[in-house]
Amino acid sequence: MFKSLFGARAEIVPPNKLPQLLSFVDVMVVGRHVQSVTIESITAKSIVTRDALGRVGEGAIMVYNAAAGRFRAETKITGVTATSTEFELPHKVTLIGAAAREQKRHSVRLDAIVAGDWRLAPNGVGVGEFARATIRDISRGGCSLITDRELRPHHTVEVRVKLRPEGSPLTLLGEVMRHEQIPKSGKHCHGLRFQGLRSEEDQAIVEFINRRQSDLRSRGLA
Repeated sequence: MFKSLFGARAEIVPPNKLPQLLSFVDVMVVGRHVQSVTIESITAKSIVTRDALGRVGEGAIMVYNAAAGRFRAETKITGVTATSTEFELPHKVTLIGAAAREQKRHSVRLDAIVAGDWRLAPNGVGVGEFARATIRDISRGGCSLITDRELRPHHTVEVRVKLRPEGSPLTLLGEVMRHEQIPKSGKHCHGLRFQGLRSEEDQAIVEFINRRQSDLRSRGLA
C-alpha cells in the first residue's frame, strides 16, 4: 500500500520511519531556531508542516517520533506559503535516542482514532465533568488529544478511554506538552505525555496496539 503511494522512496524510508499526519515534529531550518509544528500532509514527494519556517532551497533537519522509534531526517524546503512549509521527502532518516530500549518502548505508537473523554486534573486530581474528545497516536508514552478548546502546555489532564473490549474504560493522567490548532476543523490537537502509568495500564495499551496491528495485518493494511 505504501509503495503504491510513495513509489521507489518506500524502499528507502518505510512508513514506520516517517512522521504521521497531525503528529508533532521539531524542525530546525539552517541558521534559525528550532520550532515545533504539526504535519499537515505527506505526499509522494513532500512533507507539509504548519507555519512558514524558512525560504525555498534552505536546508532543514526534522526530529520526530515514528512507529519505529525517534528519528532525525535531513531535508530541504521546496515550497512556502503564509501558513505552511513544504519539505522534500527525505531520502534517508537516522535513528536517534530511540536506539536505547526504553526510548524504543515508548516510541511504539499506533495511528488509530479512538473516542474518549477528558477533564483538567490540577495536581494530578481530576475536577469537574468529563468532556468528549478524540484520541489518536496512542503509545506507552503518551497520545494526541483532540478537543474543542485549547489546553495550555504543562497543564495536567485526565483522559478516559476504553482500550479493552471488556471491562471499564481506563483513566490516564497526562501532561500537555504541545498544542496546535487544526486549520480545517478548528479543533485543538495536544501532545500528551502520560504520567505515573501503572503496570496494568501499560499492559492495556500494549494489548490495544497489538490487537489493532493484528487486525490491520489480517485485512492486508499493515
